[in-house]
Amino acid sequence: MIFLILSILSFILTVYSFLCFLCVIMSWIPGLKFTAFGRFLDSLCSPYLNLFSRISFLRFGNIDFSPVISIGLLVILSATLGEIQSTGRIYIAGIFISLISMIFNAIHSLLIIFTLLVLIRWIFLKINHGRTEYDSGWNQVDLMIKNVSYKIGGTFFKGSLSYERALLITWISSLVTIIALKVMLISLIKILAKIPY
Repeated sequence: MIFLILSILSFILTVYSFLCFLCVIMSWIPGLKFTAFGRFLDSLCSPYLNLFSRISFLRFGNIDFSPVISIGLLVILSATLGEIQSTGRIYIAGIFISLISMIFNAIHSLLIIFTLLVLIRWIFLKINHGRTEYDSGWNQVDLMIKNVSYKIGGTFFKGSLSYERALLITWISSLVTIIALKVMLISLIKILAKIPY
């Protein structure tokens, strides 16, 4: 009986996480959100999704990563219930592996977006010989990455630092950080997988 309840709960969480994902996708297309189905889906999913949208560090400029965390937690909970249902035991290490993987994937996504943004900005500065028009969209990008780039660049390079050089140093540092985090994640998962419970 308990396994049937766990199976049903796991299924409900899987369906709800899909509905939350659909709600997030529909929010990108304003016309869809205001249809009857869009309003229904919004009323069903927004109370849960809004719990995470209030967390400020999940936002990077205009990009909000709170849906990734909120849906990720639903997926982990659903997988955990499914694992308990299929094996008949709670595998703590498996829960930690799932949680750490989800956190890593969120951080990894942020770093990839940041790294690509820095690289593209550096390329455009090189093409335009360091000039940017006042009304271009790059001013918004610069607002997001300029201070961080100077801080990272200043860590490795003392003295006068151009924006181009700061971007290049930041791009290289970001790549090294991504690789180091991946190696750390693989090592941590191997350690956790050896835990018998």
